[in-house]
Amino acid sequence: MATDYNKIAKEYQASKIQPWQKYVEVHSLFKLAGDLTNKSVLDLACGDGFYTRQLKLRGANDVEGVDISAGMIQLAQQIEIQQPLGINYHVHDVLTLTLNKEFDFITASYLLNYAKSPDELFQFAEVIFKHLKPGGRFIAINSNPTYTAPVETTFKYGFTRENISYNEGGEIIYRFYQADGKHIEVVNYHHERATHNTTLEKAGFSAIEWHNTKLAKEGKQGFEPEFWEAILASQPVIGISCYKKL
Repeated sequence: MATDYNKIAKEYQASKIQPWQKYVEVHSLFKLAGDLTNKSVLDLACGDGFYTRQLKLRGANDVEGVDISAGMIQLAQQIEIQQPLGINYHVHDVLTLTLNKEFDFITASYLLNYAKSPDELFQFAEVIFKHLKPGGRFIAINSNPTYTAPVETTFKYGFTRENISYNEGGEIIYRFYQADGKHIEVVNYHHERATHNTTLEKAGFSAIEWHNTKLAKEGKQGFEPEFWEAILASQPVIGISCYKKL
């Protein structure tokens, strides 16, 4: 069952401020991104614009965000009105996206894991390739295909991950917990690492690499060292990078 983000936009927005996201996910994504100075950037599956804004604040010049959820884009646009950065947002399904524009850099935090089949994964890859300039780079934070830890492993970080099936297209259920114990569920889909590699290569990408998430040094302050061991050892999410050939 696909996740309807219009119904959980506010709750999902709140779930993005957990310490593990700040000190592991955000740190890993921008370490992977490198220098963004004056680059044009497209942020796919941008949600409420959390990463889109960070891309702009970290030096990117022309920044645009795309998300399928009108509710999430509405939140992003509200923040843009309150704190203008000159970011353009679009409500659109990435599977059929055509902006008639190429970018230096494309990011996608939790996009590829919404492909229900290898064919949809290839559609995502084609769209990303089409919107990149020759020599442009694509990076993603994504569900890690090789994650096999028990469901309760990441509960102390405010979420759990449960693979219903490890078959191609098998459902992955993420549950994000709130302070009152309530939670929302987000459905992703499993595809093997080899499937991702083959699909990205077929779309025209080269130098495909997978990158384990790391802990920012700031995350060591205020937490016992063993607090981070479970998430760093199990790697529920992982980075991907590749290039569009010149």
